[in-house]
Amino acid sequence: MRRLPCPAPATAGRFAASGNGPKKVWPQPVKVPIRAATNAAPVKEGRLAVLDGLRGIAVLLVLWFHLWQISWLPAPLPALEFVPETGFVGVHLFFFISGFVIVYPFVRAQLAGRAAPTWRHFAYRRFIKIVPSYVLSIAAAIAIGYAHFASSGHAVRDIVTHLLFIHTWWYGTYGSINGVLWTLAVEAQFYLVFPALWWFFKRAPWPTGGAMVAFALLWRNYAASCCLHTTGLLWFENFPGYIDVFACGMLSAYAYACLRERIAGPAATCTATLVALAGFAFLVALLQDMWAMRAVDQWSTVWQIDNRTWIGVAFFVSVTASLLAAPSWQRAVGNPVLIFFATISYNLYLYHQMLARELLSHRIPPYATADPHADHRWQVLYTIVAFGVTIAEAALVTYALERPLLQLRPDRLLAAASRLRPHRALPRM
Repeated sequence: MRRLPCPAPATAGRFAASGNGPKKVWPQPVKVPIRAATNAAPVKEGRLAVLDGLRGIAVLLVLWFHLWQISWLPAPLPALEFVPETGFVGVHLFFFISGFVIVYPFVRAQLAGRAAPTWRHFAYRRFIKIVPSYVLSIAAAIAIGYAHFASSGHAVRDIVTHLLFIHTWWYGTYGSINGVLWTLAVEAQFYLVFPALWWFFKRAPWPTGGAMVAFALLWRNYAASCCLHTTGLLWFENFPGYIDVFACGMLSAYAYACLRERIAGPAATCTATLVALAGFAFLVALLQDMWAMRAVDQWSTVWQIDNRTWIGVAFFVSVTASLLAAPSWQRAVGNPVLIFFATISYNLYLYHQMLARELLSHRIPPYATADPHADHRWQVLYTIVAFGVTIAEAALVTYALERPLLQLRPDRLLAAASRLRPHRALPRM
């Protein structure tokens, strides 16, 4: 089995004799239980708690951004004004985390010399995680009248393209049912090409990641030169425009898998914590720099043409270092509140904008002025109500539908299906 070229410590090698002269052989990495390593990330039900905490932050950023778009409620402090207005970077963080968690089991298996997950298992887990809740959200949008169709033909077109995860390819279907669903198409397209990416990545991780970054930069710059004011949305907000962010997540998983059992001791974990803080500070500086351009037409798109990669780099530094940081820092990032939001994040993301706009259309809560944005009391109450309603709905769907489905195992489903098939009677002798 070909293994990833994970560098070994300089003092760890030994030489074995061979017919062609001395050959350097690296010992197998010591398999240390995650909780036994002083620098290992705390685990929640077999997961990396730091990643779950960051997933919680990502969904809260997106929720705050979309509610701010509706209510225009200012941030509680002027210094935080850039946060809700650039909260869409929560989507970038989702893509980064997807790149990490998708490749991580494959990387771990390769480094340990074990068989990688099967593609059948990979496809099943992606399907059972994504599709049922996704289809339910589409049905809900249609049932409550949130999705509007000009004709039955348009309805068929919109539904079919959404079910095939290709609705981002045309303006007419991009956000026709529920605007937030474009990210699911990007995710599905990443899953589709991941087997090919993995073939290259397992042989040359850094060159493969570099090629993905270069492709995204070329893609966005070409789109800016030809289509910024016409079809730019279809170029910038599709999978090729984000492939560098996915690449940064994949490289972070590889770096962490190589380093997790080689960095130990108070000095190393303290250094990793400082690097994590520097990474987050770099991310804040990037967002403030982007926010400073808000007076420019299509400011966020223009800024991201060359700088979206830097957001991925900031994620790479802060996330990788956080996974290697002091346990106190890891507990702070992977705290129970953020892990709860991570647990319900998928359904919170699917429904939050739909429910928020439905609340506004039904005047819940009521506002006292012709323009609700002139009523500060309404802005505050609306934000509180919208947060509460969407969190309650997401928790209900997550624990009633998503979590039970994720507990199902494909082998048990196949066994149950075989029991349901009628058996042919044996011929009489």
